[in-house]
Amino acid sequence: MVSATREEALEMLNGYLSGKLSKEIIYQWALKIVISDEFDKLRVKDELLSGVIHALFDLHHEGEEEKFNPTADELEYYRNCLEGKIEFKK
Repeated sequence: MVSATREEALEMLNGYLSGKLSKEIIYQWALKIVISDEFDKLRVKDELLSGVIHALFDLHHEGEEEKFNPTADELEYYRNCLEGKIEFKK
């Protein structure tokens, strides 16, 4: 069973935004969760966490598909939500 917590997601997000973790490391972490049987349950149980994981998973796009990558502003929004600074809006 593969699962994730908000704390883990925030750690990965902070690592990426600070440049300490590469896109590939973030993508591999998120991929394990997205392809797990638990992800569908997570999407219902915690929309913020599943949104963050999906955004981190989307960092893998390259070339013309990079337009599908989350923006820095979107990632900052997720970080602020995870830190409780702002309310998550679905």
